[in-house]
Amino acid sequence: MPPTLLRSTTPAQIADFNALIVELHRQLGYTSGINSADVDVENLLEAMRRYVSSPEEWAKFALWDASRNYTRNGVDTLNDKANLLVLVWSPGKGSLIHDHANAHCVMKILQGELVETIYRFPDPKAPPKRMEKKKVTRYLTDEVTYISDDIGLHRISNDSDKVAISLHLYTPPWAAKYGCFSFNEASGKQVWADLSNLYSDKGVVCKSKASHV
Repeated sequence: MPPTLLRSTTPAQIADFNALIVELHRQLGYTSGINSADVDVENLLEAMRRYVSSPEEWAKFALWDASRNYTRNGVDTLNDKANLLVLVWSPGKGSLIHDHANAHCVMKILQGELVETIYRFPDPKAPPKRMEKKKVTRYLTDEVTYISDDIGLHRISNDSDKVAISLHLYTPPWAAKYGCFSFNEASGKQVWADLSNLYSDKGVVCKSKASHV
C-alpha cells in the first residue's frame, strides 16, 4: 500500500511584486459597494507576508525627495477599492500622528526598518493634554503590520540613518478621497489633512505633488 502523502498547509510564496498586485486585485474583487466590513484583513496580511521583498521589482515606484520627511508613490488602485502605495522615508524623519478615515491599513517593510507608535484617541471633550502612547514596535524588512481606527492612531518614523521603504494598502480608499486627521502629540488637537495628491503615480512624478510631510 503506497504511503499517504501529506499536503503542506503553508501557503506558497508569492512569486514577485506583480503577482502580489494580482493577488490583491483578486481578493478585493471587481464589484462595487465596498466598505471596511467587506474586507478579510487576515487574507490581505497573509498575501503581504507571502511576498519576499525584491528591490528590482518595486524600485521604479520608490521615488524619493530628500527634502521631504517621506514621499507617497502610487502603485495601483486595486479595482478602485484601495490605494496601494510605496512610501520612501528619509533618515531620521517620520509622519504626523494620524487616523485612517475608518479604513484598513496594512503596511509591509520593503527595505530598512521603521518604528510604529500607536496612540489612544484623545477625548475631544477633555482639556488639551499630551497624547497617551499604547505601543511602540520596530519592524524590519519583510515584516507586516496592520492598523485601523478601532486599534488607535499611529505615527510611523524612520529612526535609522538610512532610507527606509514600505508598502501600504489602504482599503477602502477613504483617506485619499476625503482626507484624514493628524494630531498634535502635546495637546491632542486634530487638524484635517488632504491626502488626494501623491508625489508620484505609477513611477511618474506628479505635476501637482503632495505638499504635506
